[in-house]
Amino acid sequence: MQGLPNRSANDSTRWREIILLRRGLVSLKAQTWLLRQELARKYNPDQPRVPAGNADGGQWTSGGGGGDPTLSGTDFLGDLGSAFSAALNFGDVVADTSGEESWAFYQEATRADDTLAERAIVNRDGSTIRSEFAEPGSDWDERHTVTLPEGGKTTFETSGRTQTIRDGGPYGDVVSRSTWAERGPEQEARVQQARTPSRPGRPPLAETTITSALTLFNWLSARNKLDGLQAVASFNAGDYAPSADAIDLSFVGQLREDEVDRACPRFPEVRSRTDAAVDAVGPRSSYRSAAEFGTAVHSNLKHQVENLGDPSFRAERSFLKSYYEGRDNRVPYGSPNSLRIDVYEQRNDGIVCVYDIKTGKTGLSPGRAAEIARTVYKRFPAVRRIIVTEVRPKR
Repeated sequence: MQGLPNRSANDSTRWREIILLRRGLVSLKAQTWLLRQELARKYNPDQPRVPAGNADGGQWTSGGGGGDPTLSGTDFLGDLGSAFSAALNFGDVVADTSGEESWAFYQEATRADDTLAERAIVNRDGSTIRSEFAEPGSDWDERHTVTLPEGGKTTFETSGRTQTIRDGGPYGDVVSRSTWAERGPEQEARVQQARTPSRPGRPPLAETTITSALTLFNWLSARNKLDGLQAVASFNAGDYAPSADAIDLSFVGQLREDEVDRACPRFPEVRSRTDAAVDAVGPRSSYRSAAEFGTAVHSNLKHQVENLGDPSFRAERSFLKSYYEGRDNRVPYGSPNSLRIDVYEQRNDGIVCVYDIKTGKTGLSPGRAAEIARTVYKRFPAVRRIIVTEVRPKR
């Protein structure tokens, strides 16, 4: 199979079969949901029926006495079929045959006017994302429901720049609600926040919520260039001393670049310097592997940033993964048991922006994103908010 040079013929055959089965599953799930929606719209238990004793006794009627035709079973199915076929147009399934993306494949559905209505994504770890895009006039704009392999489900619903996170699906309990402002997301205090699961007294849904949010962030980051927006994930410190075991997820979504610029002023500079690093190290073809090329880019970028001598703007810093009371938790580059943060910007108002530099297709995993947030909170005790975003070179 083209794009899978390291797979045997049997492996490639099995992969094709898996893709075909999953494609069918995505289509069936989408069609089943549409069928249920249409049935719910058609069926009204309070709708009047033709009185008993008439030839059409018991059948649904419109209730208007002006000779409106009744809807027989056959007519109903025919009408439903027409409505179903006209409701959404399902495009081809897009599959990643390189094996490098976190997602395996996705399928989109458009309305009759060609506007995007839904997108179903299947990730390689078995998680799925169902994205819904509302029509004008709805009380929400986008709704992304993430289902984890073990069954946990979280919905991220946005209206304007306000995001509501719900446990269990689109109509589940509200976990948090935040509005993206100039300095990042501002949370509604009255809503119980989702914190990392190790925090004493944590709600049991926290682990699902955090993992779901970062799964969505990884997918949205892969769409940065395609959608012309920038994916961000933000964590707040809350009203307690920030630590490795206490971070609040406050927002995950796509923003315009100017919105990211206002919260993280050096975002344009990081992108520009990343492009300059790619130009400086030469073409990818001159390196033996993608990893070697990526290392060269990171090294060049590190020198660019470090040569500025700005203590609030640093690159390729290593920090201990575990916190030790009374010790300096910055460690030499590449030391064992350390986590590298590509580039970070520390503002004087308690915000730290983390720029995760990517030169290949593989994105930021949920585990690494959570570790980055915990590490930054350990390193900067005064931080009140951390914003993570991915930066890829233009070329």
